[in-house]
Amino acid sequence: MVWLLNNVYDVEHRAYFMSEKKMELTPLKIRSHGASSVMQYDERYTPYIEMSGLLPFVQLVSRSTPNLNAAAVTSLIDRWRPETHSFHLRTGEMTVTLQDVSMITALPIEGKPLCMSTDSEEWRQQMEALIGMSPQEPEVEDGGKKDRVPADAPFTWIAANFAHCPEDADDEVIQRYARVYMWYVISRTIFADGTGKNAPWMWLKALTVFDNKFSWGSAALAYLYQQLDDACRRTTKDGGVGGCMLLLLVWSWECLPVGRPKSSQWNTWDDHGNPVRQPTWAYKWDLVSEVASKVNLLYKQYTNEMDSLTPEQVEWEPYGVGPNFGDAHTFDLNSLRVQERHLWLMRCPLICNWAVEFHLPHRVMRQFGYFQPHPPEWVDTDTQLHKLDRRRQRKIKDWQKHHKSYVIMFEQSVQAASSIRRTQYRQHCPLAFSNYLRWFQASTRVEICPPAYEEDILEEPTEYDALAQGRYNKLIREGYQTSFAPVLNFVRKEVKKQADESEDILDNTAGGKKGESALRLFIKEQGQKLRRLSNILGCRDPEYVSPSRFGSSERNTLDDSASSGARMDDGDITSAANTHRNIVEDDVDTPEVADEMTLKAFQCSAYMLKPRKEFRRYSPDDYAKGKNPVAGGSRLSRMRSMDDEDEDDNDDESDDPEQFVVARRKKLVSKRGRGPKV
Repeated sequence: MVWLLNNVYDVEHRAYFMSEKKMELTPLKIRSHGASSVMQYDERYTPYIEMSGLLPFVQLVSRSTPNLNAAAVTSLIDRWRPETHSFHLRTGEMTVTLQDVSMITALPIEGKPLCMSTDSEEWRQQMEALIGMSPQEPEVEDGGKKDRVPADAPFTWIAANFAHCPEDADDEVIQRYARVYMWYVISRTIFADGTGKNAPWMWLKALTVFDNKFSWGSAALAYLYQQLDDACRRTTKDGGVGGCMLLLLVWSWECLPVGRPKSSQWNTWDDHGNPVRQPTWAYKWDLVSEVASKVNLLYKQYTNEMDSLTPEQVEWEPYGVGPNFGDAHTFDLNSLRVQERHLWLMRCPLICNWAVEFHLPHRVMRQFGYFQPHPPEWVDTDTQLHKLDRRRQRKIKDWQKHHKSYVIMFEQSVQAASSIRRTQYRQHCPLAFSNYLRWFQASTRVEICPPAYEEDILEEPTEYDALAQGRYNKLIREGYQTSFAPVLNFVRKEVKKQADESEDILDNTAGGKKGESALRLFIKEQGQKLRRLSNILGCRDPEYVSPSRFGSSERNTLDDSASSGARMDDGDITSAANTHRNIVEDDVDTPEVADEMTLKAFQCSAYMLKPRKEFRRYSPDDYAKGKNPVAGGSRLSRMRSMDDEDEDDNDDESDDPEQFVVARRKKLVSKRGRGPKV
């Protein structure tokens, strides 16, 4: 079994401290902000902002942004894994993709990667050339040492000098104010850093030429991924997270019920007759209900809810399916959100200066309504890339040169995805997704809340006084709320364990000549109920099939098996899947698509759909009479089930009638000297 977690990240991860070390952590501080009302949008800025490709996003955030819920953001970040650039939930992997960037922000994906020189030598002089002024250099006392000052400007300084463009300003001055306004907005919303107080010079430098054709969308997602990579390993009380929190929160609200506010109304939207200025999907959350509870209490509540989440409670395709895709039903959406849909499934590096983060949509195909293979093809996200940042690598100035290979890779991915070649994708299969979930839940950490009780608590009669003194109940008494996830995690684990043991007993106990005894029937029914109960609680185990019915001609249909999780063999799945097959098309590059997700290898994928059982591991007691392996009773019972029902069992004179010795075939020597014959 593949373990998805890298110890380099895991020993510093918030989930490790909470689940393994049983530490209580506090919510992270959100460093991202909206565009302050102090900086007024001027209609004279519009043509220059439109040239940059930022107009739909600036139009969105310059009006108002919903209140950001730090508790909900942190409970989600606790599940982020740098190894896969996805959130590891009991529901499977989920992540923010380029599709979400287009639908929520309408930032352009196609274009040059935002990868340039960040050399800050004489940055004040360069800033003065662009916008006419720069922050005053701090004074140095006589004989004092000059401190190193970061190349950025405080937001307060920007607002004090560029809040209002003069009414009689000429075109050059208007361009200067428009450039500063964009710098202010993207520094607070897309590229918010750990301080949340300053606008780095590099983002103003990127706006030197308005029509630079940057891929702002991929840069925003790369920066968000890197912020999540760092934030999931911050455990101090003053730890924070930056990046485009509006993108993360709107995606979370659309897909997950945890922390979702109530959206009641919208402020009036004026697009000024320009389709480019129409709202994006984020407009649905223009005004949301206030978070009234204390953030620490909400954080514990959301952590519990994340642990208890099941796939049936997730909105996998929030933007709609088929002909209704992207239809908000209540207002007209920006057409730019779907113009680059052919780029949404690119498996490519996302680049934002020093940050190189891989976009891996093949790990979350369920979000696109497609077949999810397991295990997904592994792509190394590179621990060395995760160590790069602008503070620790001051010697690296030209990031375009340093990341040349990744820049070429991104450009080739865009070119390939824009070609006329079309790849046919297999649509979502519930049975295959259940198989994927069984693999995934056994390969990573999907629960953060430690179980309420130890496993051996069920071995002895319940002592309520001792139970009350346990860690879980003691914390509940001393706290301010009831945590239900620890009990749920304990019950889920024990129910699954008892279901496994019931099936093992049935597998290793032969039925009578005239059918199953009352005791055996009772055990089977209880095992089935336990298995179904564990599945309701979030497990994904197949329905138990009695050995006495093995090989029966009674087969479940694909629909029945998809709902019940029944075991199906290759032939059943292939024939049923061919009957119910539904293939969809998308403009993507063929070499980037895994074979099992395409129509070409559809028949081969039937093997993957079959629920896999572990290999039988023989112990020394299983060998006898010259090291011949002894087959267990479960195999014998299955062989007997294939016999005629009216045929009586032959008497066996051996001491153990439930076992037989596998005979060794003799080797015959060939007369022509060509070696032994079997």
